[in-house]
Parts: sequence; structure tokens; C-alpha cells
Amino acid sequence: ALKALTMSAQIFAALGAALPAAGAKLQQSVGGTIAFNVTGAAEPEWFLDLSKSGNPSLTKGKKKADLTVTISDKDFVKLAMGKMNPQQAFMKGVVKVKGKIALAMKLQKVFDIAKGPRSKL
Repeated sequence: ALKALTMSAQIFAALGAALPAAGAKLQQSVGGTIAFNVTGAAEPEWFLDLSKSGNPSLTKGKKKADLTVTISDKDFVKLAMGKMNPQQAFMKGVVKVKGKIALAMKLQKVFDIAKGPRSKL
């Protein structure tokens, strides 16, 4: 079994791998940039660019984004795998968001593309 520590990195890898195919559609529905700060992860800082101007991309590191999402590694995995409802996570304070809250409501669409390729393996 893989360490839980690397789980968020695997999800980001799946997300990055899905972007070339699903990115353009996601850009239309999301239309913004999202910074992830995954506390307790080996690689905590990620930047997802789904703004309508650029090419959809996911990069490591901290950048200024329209929305910043702070979440623990374990809860990020639950959220991304669909085991936690995003709205409930916000209400409980499990997820902290800063910036354009409307983008936070579109996170499920982002995670759905990360789940896609894996179920086909």
C-alpha cells in the first residue's frame, strides 16, 4: 500500500494527466486560477490555471490565484475521491477558501477529471 502522504500527489498527477484532454472544457466552466495548499503533504503547494486566456496547466509551487484552497492531505484525498461533499467540507471548516468563492463551487468538476482516467485502467 502507498503511504497516505503521497496520495494528494497522485491525485494532482492524475489531474495534470487529464488536463490535455479535459482542460479546454474545464476552462469554459471554471474560468479562473486555483492555488492549493495541502497541509501535511510532501508537496503542499499546487497551482491550477484554468483561466480562459492561457493553456490549462497544473504546476507545483505557490502563485497568486483567484481562489486559494487550504486543506489537509487526508481531507484533500477524501474530497477529490468524492468521499466528502465540498459544501459540507466548507461548512465544517475542513476546507478554508480565500478569494472567489464561486470557483470553490466548481471544484467537484476539477476533481471529476482526475478520477476519470483512473477508473479506465
